[in-house]
Amino acid sequence: MIGGLSRVILFVDDMAAMKSFYVDILGLRELPGGDVVFVSLDSGGAQLSLNQIPSEYADPNAGGAPREDSYTKFVFHSDDVEGDREALVAKGVRMREINRWGAIELCDGIDPEGNIFQISNR
Repeated sequence: MIGGLSRVILFVDDMAAMKSFYVDILGLRELPGGDVVFVSLDSGGAQLSLNQIPSEYADPNAGGAPREDSYTKFVFHSDDVEGDREALVAKGVRMREINRWGAIELCDGIDPEGNIFQISNR
């Protein structure tokens, strides 16, 4: 039987920018054992690991445009979606408007390479 989700790997063009975003801006904790091409972050449940794409395979058109065609979205829990959104915007993070359905609140943001992430109280 397969157990719970333990890790999600995100392949990145710019390791320094992406590591800084997820550690310094979103507050994930870097786990020991990483290096310049692979870093694992504690996301409070499953690990989020960043894996450097070799330069010969990097996307020359990368630049942070939202990846609207992606089938993946990372969702981070927030007890205060509005307050966390405001704090992220103050740090320069591109955040969309908050969507509300009853007591459920969620808000999408865009990381430096265009990946869509979400903060949600669900």
